Amino acid sequence: MEKIRTGYIVKNYILKEMVGSGGFSTVYRAESIEPFPLYNSIIAVKVLHPRRLERNQIRQFVKEGKIAKSLEHPNIVKVFDVIQEDGNFFILMEYLDTDLMKAIRAKKNIFNEKNIIDIIVKAAKGISYIHKNGIVHKDINPSNILITYSLEKIKITDFGLSQIGRWIFNRGKFKGGTEGYIAPEIYEGRPGDEKSDIYSFGKTIEKIYKELNFPLNDKIKNIIRIATDPKPENRFESMEGIVYILETRKIE
Repeated sequence: MEKIRTGYIVKNYILKEMVGSGGFSTVYRAESIEPFPLYNSIIAVKVLHPRRLERNQIRQFVKEGKIAKSLEHPNIVKVFDVIQEDGNFFILMEYLDTDLMKAIRAKKNIFNEKNIIDIIVKAAKGISYIHKNGIVHKDINPSNILITYSLEKIKITDFGLSQIGRWIFNRGKFKGGTEGYIAPEIYEGRPGDEKSDIYSFGKTIEKIYKELNFPLNDKIKNIIRIATDPKPENRFESMEGIVYILETRKIE
């Protein structure tokens, strides 16, 4: 098995700098070595860590790629291919500049109270789309919202924990997610569904406003309050409820 590092070539793309790393995978920015690239001239390549090459982890990684590859929406990161090569596993996908949390902390000046609403709406539309396709994301947080610094593109990413089907069952034990964004019913091992993502999205909005030190007007406060209600039945029926409020009601 060849070691994956900067300079490795996969599908005529050469890995450049590492742009992200987690417990199970590493993401590189990659550039095409061909004048007419197979996909975009610059893409992102996600690599499963060699120490994670156990059957269930390979299966989860491949499932993540296949779920994302099946989705076509302007607010979902496009996955081009999922491949195995030299004993390693790769997800080739669309490249964006950074994630929302990193951008807020590095370039806070590019955000204002108007464009942050646009970002929230676009992210909500992406999540609404995956819900309509029977997918629960399970890890909605600001780091899984990718953006370009121009704010032209806003896209949901990371389907590593996603489930297809209406219900998620954790069999009495919590698995996965990001601390601070996990719905109570999931954390406690009770069944969850799209409303668990709605809870996480409410916490995401709350975190965004806190990091930017923007005032919470009544509309935003109400969205957060409803979305993060401890009881799933008291939350929005769907992500479209959040989109409707933000697109049709004036934010004061």
